[in-house]
Amino acid sequence: MVDDDMMRRLARSSGLSGAEVRRFVELQVVVVGPERHEQALLRRLRRARRLRRDLGLSPDAVAIILRLLDRIEALERAARR
Repeated sequence: MVDDDMMRRLARSSGLSGAEVRRFVELQVVVVGPERHEQALLRRLRRARRLRRDLGLSPDAVAIILRLLDRIEALERAARR
């Protein structure tokens, strides 16, 4: 179960609504847990907010795009090795 206080902090700090943060957690765009750093979660949620705001994307579309960006970044890191 995700801590309600942390969810409120993430929503307030990311500029998203609580419902949006909960939806991104459900979609596993962000994984909230004791070993997760709040700053890393905020960076990801802010990126999601920018995609929603700038491109008018749905949370589901944002989830797909962020996963694709993750894969691209992983491939670029692997190519540099």
